[in-house]
Amino acid sequence: MERKLSAGEEVSSYCTRCKLDLTHIVIAMVGQKIVKVQCRTCGSIHGYRNREPVKRAAGGGEHRTGGVRKSQEPVRTGIDMWEAGMAKARGRELPYDMGQSFEEGDIIAHPSFGKGVVLRTHYRKCDVLFRDRERALASANI
Repeated sequence: MERKLSAGEEVSSYCTRCKLDLTHIVIAMVGQKIVKVQCRTCGSIHGYRNREPVKRAAGGGEHRTGGVRKSQEPVRTGIDMWEAGMAKARGRELPYDMGQSFEEGDIIAHPSFGKGVVLRTHYRKCDVLFRDRERALASANI
């Protein structure tokens, strides 16, 4: 038996900004159909996109044989990306201090967010991928 959903509940949906299947909060519904959701990772609001295969009308378009196109990569979840980043990370775990400079690939131990890996550095900040999501943190990078 399917559970009835309502606004404010969590569902899995494809995020158009993150380009991943992530947890979203239902924002709007029409009847029992989910219409709008908000990504819990990046906060963007967009239409609900279920990753079930789309049924196409018979006879429309060209016929394709086989599954995934070569240009498509399998969808990676945030946790998969975090685990891959931690596997590639180098060096020892550094305690997070906003007065310290970091380099791409450094492992950071944040008191609130846990372990993360530095993805990119910018002037006075760095993008760090934590287990739950990517965050911009203040740093002494120049």
